[in-house]
Amino acid sequence: MLFGFSTHLMAQEKDRINTALMYFWKTTTMYNESVLMVSGNGRLPTAHLLFTPNKILSVRNAGLNLEYKEGIDWEYRDGQLNLLKGSLAPSLSQAELYPDTSTNTFPKKGGGFILFKEGSFFHEHQLAVTYTHDSNLWKGTVSQFQGKNIPVVMDKLKRKSILKLLLFGDSIAAGSNASGETGAAPHMPSWGKLVAEGLRRHYKGEIEFTNTSVGGKDSKWGLETVKENVVAHDPDLVIIAFGMNDGTGRMEPKRFKANIKGIIKTVRRHNPKAEFILVATMLPNPESNFVGTQTHFKKVLDELTGPGIVLVDMTAVHGELLKYKSYQDLTGNDINHPNDFLIRWYAQEILSTLIQSDTAE
Repeated sequence: MLFGFSTHLMAQEKDRINTALMYFWKTTTMYNESVLMVSGNGRLPTAHLLFTPNKILSVRNAGLNLEYKEGIDWEYRDGQLNLLKGSLAPSLSQAELYPDTSTNTFPKKGGGFILFKEGSFFHEHQLAVTYTHDSNLWKGTVSQFQGKNIPVVMDKLKRKSILKLLLFGDSIAAGSNASGETGAAPHMPSWGKLVAEGLRRHYKGEIEFTNTSVGGKDSKWGLETVKENVVAHDPDLVIIAFGMNDGTGRMEPKRFKANIKGIIKTVRRHNPKAEFILVATMLPNPESNFVGTQTHFKKVLDELTGPGIVLVDMTAVHGELLKYKSYQDLTGNDINHPNDFLIRWYAQEILSTLIQSDTAE
């Protein structure tokens, strides 16, 4: 049975962008955590939440425009969310996630295939769960405020001067599978757009956001095209977010480091005051052959940090999430892209380097 928004949930989410940017690690209400309900071996679909809920406030489709009823569509029992017989909530079976066909799949480690779908397919099969929980449950990485290390950017933000923000990376940075990019409700922006909007809302200044990211590209391409894709835009702050495709291609960490260092050097040759946020990539599906050297890049990126260069470690964040949730809970394509929920983690972790925590809520 389907239900519309309840009155108190409408009040909670008058502004979905504001809700999307509420730091997960600072609240006691989890808004719209994504799960993919999976069935198999004759059992009804189940999924795990990140935290143990005190009270589940709603279970909705990922579009946030349909609500499912407790006791009719779902129940929370034995530490997991369960769909009930006859539930109209979407789900997938193990057989659908691991089909016996090479169509719309990639090879699975050890044999077989993994379902692969771009667009909004996975989004349309995921649910969004809002619930209350105890405080301070997140034990993973939290990006710290880095104002002292990016003083030029902070000065512009505080003076409400125009800040020219540029994002340069691969398909993850380009926004692939964000509902706002695929045309699906609730039209969540890419994480780059969320970062820009978060800065506008907090500092009340003008943020000029440019995204020159291109799907399928790596840091080698980034170095080769840095003049037209970065230098030509004369940015104040550059977010560099490569790594997924570099890792799948088994690029050596020292080569990855050299490419990123080369990008920074080229930009600073033209604008010595430019500052940078380096993003260590999320992880690929661990059952896929897309796994390569991704986990080794955080260390070499860290070696590049210093005055005007800070790091956001999404490799660690994603790894911590995967201790409690399935890859399918967090993915936009089941291989190497984030969904709306993981996109929010990207935006929040980056914003926490730019907004002091005691004023960020």
